[in-house]
Amino acid sequence: MENGFPGEVLKAVFPLLDGKDLVFCMLVCRQWHEIAKDDYFWKCICSRKWPSICKEPPSDTNFQKLYLTFSKPRKTMHLPVPKLTFEDLVFYIDMWHEGSLVFSQAVSGCILRAGLQNTPGGIPDILVAHLNTTDCTLMMEVKPKLTVPMGPVITVSVLAHRKDTHKMTCIINTSTFDYIDGNAARALAYEYLRFSPRYPFISDIRAWMSLLFLYKGAHSIEVFGIELDFCDAARSESEILWLLDMLDWK
Repeated sequence: MENGFPGEVLKAVFPLLDGKDLVFCMLVCRQWHEIAKDDYFWKCICSRKWPSICKEPPSDTNFQKLYLTFSKPRKTMHLPVPKLTFEDLVFYIDMWHEGSLVFSQAVSGCILRAGLQNTPGGIPDILVAHLNTTDCTLMMEVKPKLTVPMGPVITVSVLAHRKDTHKMTCIINTSTFDYIDGNAARALAYEYLRFSPRYPFISDIRAWMSLLFLYKGAHSIEVFGIELDFCDAARSESEILWLLDMLDWK
């Protein structure tokens, strides 16, 4: 007997402990270590933590190893630096007003990444606050400014080309700016992204295209900027590049 505790007492107490306490008990002395390493005690702990696994455990289950493996705190995993860069990307943006082409431009990813260089006066405070956030990562100025009526349908398509692989993908396919946020002076269209078959469990992520505008009278707007974003799916530069890298490039 060591430390004044008979083995029978320890064997009665150990099944009542949680895993962290039993680990500490194994460090007390050789006697406690030899008794505490009995897998029966770890099975008792696992039965409380994951009851289903004890109903039909795999034949080779080591419950001590099971507990120690899945009870460790998870380390924060940081995305590695993506190989894709904005220098590799060209975006092809086309907009139609009731079937007539009103905007057509091939835009370097670097230009979109640089964002708006000049913000016109008179835009709503809500839009000013939005443009000042770090979430605004892909924007460009519309030169000359585009004036369109408020009512008729405006649609947009966005293709992207990867110069590093010479492949292309469709980000937005003839989507309509059917959501107008009048208070923030933004018109929005979206499309669900199509990902590579290598990533079968990714879905329901949308690409949003926003027209940033000023009101020109009661029935028309003047578009001064375009914004492309992916909402909560990707906000930082590296997250956007990883998201784009996972698309179905053909």
